[in-house]
Amino acid sequence: MTTSEAQIIEQTALAVSDRHDVALRTAIEVWAASSTSGTTRRREELIAKKRKVVVSFFADVGRDPGEVTPMDVQQWCDGMRREDGHRPAAATIYARVSFLSSFYAWAQRELGLRTNPALLARPKALKPYQTESTKSWTDEELRRITSVVVARAAGGDLVGKRDLALLLLYTSTGLRREEVIGLRGRDVQITGEGFIIGGRVKGGRYRAREVRDQDTKAALLDYLTTAKRLHVLKTDAPVWTRHDHPKLAGEALTSHAFVRNLKLYAREAGMEHVHLHQTRHTFGRIVAEETGSMTATQDALDHANLSTTTVYVQRIAVKRDLHSTAIARRRNGTGAISKMIDG
Repeated sequence: MTTSEAQIIEQTALAVSDRHDVALRTAIEVWAASSTSGTTRRREELIAKKRKVVVSFFADVGRDPGEVTPMDVQQWCDGMRREDGHRPAAATIYARVSFLSSFYAWAQRELGLRTNPALLARPKALKPYQTESTKSWTDEELRRITSVVVARAAGGDLVGKRDLALLLLYTSTGLRREEVIGLRGRDVQITGEGFIIGGRVKGGRYRAREVRDQDTKAALLDYLTTAKRLHVLKTDAPVWTRHDHPKLAGEALTSHAFVRNLKLYAREAGMEHVHLHQTRHTFGRIVAEETGSMTATQDALDHANLSTTTVYVQRIAVKRDLHSTAIARRRNGTGAISKMIDG
């Protein structure tokens, strides 16, 4: 074989490889878009996340989709568990494999692939609320971390003012991660008593929520005023934006960026293993303890099923005592027990 013939063969192989790569990336793009609801908040961000995970998988295994085996998926999971530095949590690994499984389920329907190797290799799903993020903050921890952020905001720091408004909104409403971070200006209506926020919640339902906490209202208006962004309240622009780098100014803030700051505030407050979802658990704990009502807590957390709230609250709160005093009064009508103890 001559040198020129070898070069032609190599160039042809590269061209075929490039076409194959383009076809795979196109399939991943179509799947990511078609599997993400148009009503999902921050839809483009979720599509990009799905695309990144699946592209990364195929780059890692170096195989065509039809050649992948459950063992390849298992080795991919094992590799993630051995990562140094930012090793993903078990829930993150489960979510990534679920994305891959979703891609294969789509490819089976649309492209005629015969098997879904991710199904057999997917880790066991975590039980609801079994992770570290289920631990609510105590009242003392809530006060400590809030004080840290208040101090930064009081110093005039714009990021601190934004993060204070976010922290207060998360803890005073118990809203989910994306329900707060994905707010657009048109979702917020300022009122005399506070403000009303509306938007899509989990399950695609639209719901408006009143917030009467004057501290949260003041922090929100202080942030928007200082950032010279009060005008966004009647627009489709994001409420929360980046302020940490000139080139990123004005870009929508991601929950991951806020969580990075939250961990720094927590460290200063002497708290470890802080997760954003703990704000929702803290809200649920306080509502359950204040009302003593599972139904009221279910409504406050916007849970579709009472059974979900029951598990949720059992893991995070001490059941409020509504009856022992009355029982003691009836039992000790003569006060004999108290007299005996008092001597």
